[in-house]
Amino acid sequence: MGDFSYVATLIDSKGLKTNMRFELTQAAHADAVADAAVISAQLASVTDALFYSENVIQNISGSATVPAIGVADISDQAVVVCYLSGTGEVAKYWNLRIPAPKAALFNADQLTIDITNQDLQDLVADLSTKVLLSDGESINLDLTEGIKSGVWRSVKKNP
Repeated sequence: MGDFSYVATLIDSKGLKTNMRFELTQAAHADAVADAAVISAQLASVTDALFYSENVIQNISGSATVPAIGVADISDQAVVVCYLSGTGEVAKYWNLRIPAPKAALFNADQLTIDITNQDLQDLVADLSTKVLLSDGESINLDLTEGIKSGVWRSVKKNP
């Protein structure tokens, strides 16, 4: 994996969006931005879709190996419902989807999330101060560490 990626989100006449991601060969940020601009211009010359957003992203780390068979399946998810900030408003929620969740995130039934799990609470607490969600809101930690509930689900596609 290169040091930087260029991600273009394109939008069509129906409002449907698609992402295109390109791993860039440049190691310097300014050079990566310049290359992304060239790719953007060339892409614009071959598509009728409009650019909804474009980003140059620094790739911090990545794994060249895969987990052992049966250990991790990203189509399995822990869906954690978090409270969003906002005073005097109707309650609002945001779903945090965790792919290939660890068994320790679940209660004994292996279907419902253990909202007292410290690792999960630490993640939600960090997200509450480091990211903006939904309409520029953040997670409200005042209620049960920001977590309302959670369940296991699978998004496996039929063969």
